[in-house]
Amino acid sequence: MRKAPRLLVRLVDQARTAFPIVMIAGLAAYTWWLVQSVPSEEGADRAALPPSIPDYVLSDAMVERFDPNGMRTSVLRGTTMRHYPEGDRLVVSEFHMVGQDAQGQRLTARAQQGIYQGDDAIVNLKGQAHVVATPVAPNQARGPVVFDGEELVVHTDTRRVTSRQPVRLTSPEGVVNGANLDYDSRTGLTQVGGRVSGRLQQNKAPAP
Repeated sequence: MRKAPRLLVRLVDQARTAFPIVMIAGLAAYTWWLVQSVPSEEGADRAALPPSIPDYVLSDAMVERFDPNGMRTSVLRGTTMRHYPEGDRLVVSEFHMVGQDAQGQRLTARAQQGIYQGDDAIVNLKGQAHVVATPVAPNQARGPVVFDGEELVVHTDTRRVTSRQPVRLTSPEGVVNGANLDYDSRTGLTQVGGRVSGRLQQNKAPAP
C-alpha cells in the first residue's frame, strides 16, 4: 500500500485545525444577517422608506373630523390620499374640504392638490385653489367671500386664509387683486398687500 504524499497529509491536518474557526465565522455571519433582517420594535421598516415613497395610499377616500362634543367639524375628500412618513405629510389629489365651526362659520376649499403637514391643522392648496368663506348667521346678509389663486393656505383651526402668491378676492363689495393675503373669517378682517387693484362698490342701505 502506497503512503499518501506528505503534502496531502499536511493539507488534511491544516483543514482539520481550521474547521472550528470557519464554523465560528460562518455562525457569526449568519447571526448578523438574522439581526439585520428582523424589524425593530420602533418601526425601522417605516423609517427606512425613502421620502418619495408613501407608506400608504387611499383612493376615493373621505375623512371626517369631530369635536369633543361629537359635532362634525369638517369633511375631506380626494381622489387619492398619500401619506409620507417624513414630516408626517398627507398629500391629497383633487382636494375638496367642507368645514363648519360651532358658531356656524362655513368654509369650503378645493384645489388640484392639498398638503397637510403633521398635526399643525394647516393645509396648503396648490393648483387652481378656490376657497369660500361664509359669514356666521347674523352677518350672512353680507354674503360669502371668495378667494382664488394658484396657492392658498387654510388654517383649519382658526379659519384663516393666507397667501404669499397673487390672489383674487371676490365679495359683495367688489373684486380686489393683490400680491398677498391674510383673511380672518372670525372677525371679517382682510389684509391685501403688494400691488393692489380692483373695484369696490358701497352697498346702499335699503329704503325704509
